Amino acid sequence: MMSVFLAGYMSVGCSNKSEKVETLPSLTSEGQQTSQDPSSQVQSTTTEGTTEPTESTTGMTVIDGYEYRDPQVLAKDYTNPYDRLEFIRECLLENKDYYMSLDNNAEDTWCYVLKDNHEQSGSYEYFPIADYNGIYVDKDVTEDDKVLYLTFDCGYPSSRTPHILDVLKKHNVKANFFVTKMYLEECSDYAVRMKQEGHMVCNHTVHHKDLTVLSLEEIASEIIDVAEYFYEKTGYELDPYFRTPTGSYTKRLLTIIDDCGYKTVFWSMAFMDYDQNNQPAPSEIYDQFVRRYHNGAIILMHNDSSADENALDDILTYMEGQGYRFALLSELDD
Repeated sequence: MMSVFLAGYMSVGCSNKSEKVETLPSLTSEGQQTSQDPSSQVQSTTTEGTTEPTESTTGMTVIDGYEYRDPQVLAKDYTNPYDRLEFIRECLLENKDYYMSLDNNAEDTWCYVLKDNHEQSGSYEYFPIADYNGIYVDKDVTEDDKVLYLTFDCGYPSSRTPHILDVLKKHNVKANFFVTKMYLEECSDYAVRMKQEGHMVCNHTVHHKDLTVLSLEEIASEIIDVAEYFYEKTGYELDPYFRTPTGSYTKRLLTIIDDCGYKTVFWSMAFMDYDQNNQPAPSEIYDQFVRRYHNGAIILMHNDSSADENALDDILTYMEGQGYRFALLSELDD
């Protein structure tokens, strides 16, 4: 058994909210108090004829004495993606006292445990990430369905991306890309191609910072600003999956990410491929992959790694020979 930390870089609703939830009272037309249903869908019509949630029906509740408005209760009623994202930002800031009450102790960055004989990796998670809409391996995979989830972190611009996309297209493989705004500022055309060819493009923040040490306002900007920028530049919305830079995580952070509408995706396989000045040989990446793959694995690779780029074709060819297919992260929600 081998423990793998990879903590130096790691560019790399199931919320565990308290059961002590009560709705805030509102007034009826007769002036009597009544409990407001958090999922109420009452709407008002604007002068332009569009419908938006009214302030009196925004699902405000109380959790452990803190006022809390679930951004996902009414976010779906905003048909314009930009308006929806700004509504979520507004809710996050309104919930500040509640978020600040949550545990923000970061004992370590993400750490998984490699096992022999192609068994699924374990983890050293210091709280159950599944309780906070987090995942690192597909534990529900069946023996008769050999599936892997290939993910690429796109933290920084890289001209290697088109070749990676060419190899994926050659094998008819769909992958999952986590992009930062820094990447999109120079490589938005690559992101459009990802979407056009059936890949998922997911959220990896604006600046690739450790979110656990940021203020709520900064966290909200890191998550929401890249989503708005992606929509502005490509016309697509980011897929609802998120990867934290540095692999950092706390109960507070995963709760906020979940409230933004994202599942946090960690990994059960990774490589020492992130140092541009110390890249392993492609054969080393290939050999590690062949030794450590397991059914349901979520595999972390990097778009700017020359080793990953040059090993990918051989890896896909080998895994196809083993009867495996590569899936989109959306299958985790089926």
